[in-house]
Amino acid sequence: MMQSDSDSISLLVIEEQEIFRELYTYVLPRNANIDVLRVSGNGAKGSMIRAVAELTPGVMLLSIKKLDNDIIEELEKIRNSHPKMGIVILIVSYSSQDIELLRRLALCGESGMALFLKQSLDKVDQLCQTVLAVSQGQVILDPPLATFMFAGKPECPFLKQLTTRELEILSLLSQGYTNSSIADTLFIDIKTVEHHLNSMYSKLKADPDYNTKHLRVSAARLYLEKMGVLYQKEETLAQVGSK
Repeated sequence: MMQSDSDSISLLVIEEQEIFRELYTYVLPRNANIDVLRVSGNGAKGSMIRAVAELTPGVMLLSIKKLDNDIIEELEKIRNSHPKMGIVILIVSYSSQDIELLRRLALCGESGMALFLKQSLDKVDQLCQTVLAVSQGQVILDPPLATFMFAGKPECPFLKQLTTRELEILSLLSQGYTNSSIADTLFIDIKTVEHHLNSMYSKLKADPDYNTKHLRVSAARLYLEKMGVLYQKEETLAQVGSK
């Protein structure tokens, strides 16, 4: 039951906070592309594994204030047992250890994964688009978290120079999004997207190793290499170069 029909994504929601459970129950079923199978609390240890085994959703959305080792271990088991199921994780706070564990978690399955700070999602459409993107195998990081991951990585000065918005655009670009689809996803004008891309490219051209190469492909490759997801994106990079 990975999908309830050819046009919708089956979704299991596990939400720690009661007020948000009520909101998900009311709002998400109104999206024609998402079939909400269940909205529940986090519950006891092992409850996520049992729910996924019972419902076999296309995507699981986990919303929690703070990750801990038990949750990470349970997510790893789910990811290994259901490698084609996408996961969207919303958190309120995090540590450097959490980010590294979640990055490895993204690599142990074949399907998509998204990690966002809960406060970064302020539009229903944004959440729904994230669920759909993850169901298609995309790996997405909230820009502030991406910035945190790149901190302290002097081996990639290009990425350290990027603004939060530029990282957000680069994340979408690396998934094969066109300029127009990036604008639609971020609710900004396409000229704004082009402005940020030109800014990124000028920073990349400052490196003599890249000033004679295809800048869009080079930027995407650098991003994916640092995110550790290049292994499943070689075909996407070829698509990026044609945009």
